[in-house]
Amino acid sequence: MLKVLVVDDEGPIRQWLEYCVDQFEGFTVAGAAASGAQALELYRRELPDIVVSDIEMPGMDGLEMLRQMQQLHPAYAIILTSHEDFSYARRALTLGTAEYILKTEITMDSLRQVLDKAAKAIRAQGFSGGGDMERSAQRLLQQLALEGCRGQLTTETLRRQGVSLEDGLLMAADFWSRDGASLPQLRQVVAELPGLDNLCLVPLGYEHLLVAANLRQEGSYRLAVECFQAQSHLPCVVGVSDLVQGLQQLPEALRMAQARCRLHFYHPERRVFWRESVGVSTPRRVDTWQVAFSKELFGQHYQEAAAIKDQAIREILDDCPTDLDAVKGLCAFFASTLMHLTMEQAEGWEARLEDVERRIAATQDMGQLTAILDQVFAPFASGLPRPGSYSEPIREAIAYMKSHYAEKLTLGMVAGRASFNPEYFSRMFTKETGLNFVTYLNNLRMRRAVELLERTDKKIYEIAEEVGYSSVSYFSTAFKKTFGQNPNEYQLRARRQASPAS
Repeated sequence: MLKVLVVDDEGPIRQWLEYCVDQFEGFTVAGAAASGAQALELYRRELPDIVVSDIEMPGMDGLEMLRQMQQLHPAYAIILTSHEDFSYARRALTLGTAEYILKTEITMDSLRQVLDKAAKAIRAQGFSGGGDMERSAQRLLQQLALEGCRGQLTTETLRRQGVSLEDGLLMAADFWSRDGASLPQLRQVVAELPGLDNLCLVPLGYEHLLVAANLRQEGSYRLAVECFQAQSHLPCVVGVSDLVQGLQQLPEALRMAQARCRLHFYHPERRVFWRESVGVSTPRRVDTWQVAFSKELFGQHYQEAAAIKDQAIREILDDCPTDLDAVKGLCAFFASTLMHLTMEQAEGWEARLEDVERRIAATQDMGQLTAILDQVFAPFASGLPRPGSYSEPIREAIAYMKSHYAEKLTLGMVAGRASFNPEYFSRMFTKETGLNFVTYLNNLRMRRAVELLERTDKKIYEIAEEVGYSSVSYFSTAFKKTFGQNPNEYQLRARRQASPAS
């Protein structure tokens, strides 16, 4: 399966490219980015085989992005652009671009042909930073760390894929360097360690170096740890596995090393992790946090919603889950759902939301992550006016909305019921409730949808229609943004919880 990174600052084009790649057999989307800087972060982490990118983007353009990517690790590059000027093509080609296609000419079929051509080139030439064997070893160790081994690991099978380990004492280590600059020095330090045999050093992205080696004797393990601790001049973090016996334990050693390295996210003051127990992988009760948080927001109980977020954060700090993407994903849900349910979706709204999600994804320790959440939640720290404090016209308007939310309500219709002109009523409504008219109406509809999903056996399309959504697809998309799961998943979960057997 070849990994494809999609880069385009135009949301519809980016989403179309993602959709197409997902439909093609033999390809998978490694990530999607809206800017060159965001793409570089994904590139370093995912090491995709193919990059499909626009040229003109805000900040770093596609050509500069491509130049930096090729310095990190060569990949098959496909440039999409609106420019017919061949000077762009010449510059792109000098940076290793394999294909240059006009956006006006691209179709699903032509994109498939270009990706098939890329696949043939990759198989024939091996687009890899250190040769086919290093790429093979890299993929093998990644697979063993993520999925374990389904069969028997032998010296012969490992050597065929570039890994020269023997069936004896083993250890693994994962080195992380924030900017990747110290990894070449670390390679030299590890290579000179006494007591290690059959050393295998594999870069994982731009920032990680994965190490596996045989040990001549048990004492070599402690010497290696002491050496890592002595490298205080190198700005890096290392997670070291326990000492294990036999090749069948290699996957567990790799997972343990990576998990311990990630503990730095919770303890940024420390550099070497080798004795720590590794607990849960993902945060517990994610679904529970998401649903409870969204329900409090629907009731405009902002302090209560913030308390749920704080409780989830405390649990994360207690457990130190090692799936950092899942941790950041839960925190991004808290921030994006708050913004989605409270902010006016005017021009620039999506950009603000993407900026918060990008900043959360780029955090390197829990302190940075909680600081971003605190910033997003700060305007709601003291709460907003409760419904009992609304003026009479606003209370009447809300009562009307609650009775007619399933209809095609407009701001003008509700303003007329309150005997105000729409512009004045809109300002008044937002000032008193803290929400604009459209957001408040959508929250009413979604709150009723939750009640129907929890308390009835109605089908999803029936519920969507009953609460005022003409499109099931739009309803499902809006629901998932709000609760982190689609209506079908929510309904099944509600039924399981209501069942006496549970």
